[in-house]
Amino acid sequence: MLTRIIALLLVAAGIALALLYRDIIDPVAVRDAIAGNPFSPAIFVALQLAASLLFIPRTVLGIAAGLVFGFVWGTVWALTGAMLGAAAGFALTRWLGAGGMLDTSPGIGRLVQRAEDGGWRAVAILRLTPLPHGVANTLLAMTNLTWRDYLLGSFAGMLPMTLAQVEVGAAGGAVLDGRGPWLLACLFLAAGLLATFLLKRVGAKRGSQSDQDPLG
Repeated sequence: MLTRIIALLLVAAGIALALLYRDIIDPVAVRDAIAGNPFSPAIFVALQLAASLLFIPRTVLGIAAGLVFGFVWGTVWALTGAMLGAAAGFALTRWLGAGGMLDTSPGIGRLVQRAEDGGWRAVAILRLTPLPHGVANTLLAMTNLTWRDYLLGSFAGMLPMTLAQVEVGAAGGAVLDGRGPWLLACLFLAAGLLATFLLKRVGAKRGSQSDQDPLG
């Protein structure tokens, strides 16, 4: 019990510090801190994991990944960090004993049950909303979703905007070096937004069909 209280206090202190210094947490600051370091991929993944626990916007790290590593490796490390951060947030909340708490909450228990019935698709749709990454991790962990549905849905939901964020960062770094167009970055961003819209529509349609056909 004491260990859990200490862990909760440490996370709360970290969130408070992140809020206090939020004005200096930006993609360029991350790039300047780790670029050129031989262990920059590991450092970046660790930073993104910490950001997930401290409710720092994932966009900051996504763009930073593009600035530091370029599009291809930036995507690899951004997704790796995002998935590890999602897993850490989920595990921490469950370890603190909050798993299933939302299922018994008055007024939203049935809504949570519907989300659990939707499995990984419900997780993906939630990831496509503007809800902050850390908040989504915590709320999803407070349900009875399985690890499989949580991780699969998180990957599917985070992929489109991660691609867009990394490309914006990669194009921004190229522009700063005087060699890259912003057009491709804008196209990727538009594609990411379109993908989130289409996935939401598909998820909503499947949910409607499930309501009409309980056996389907």
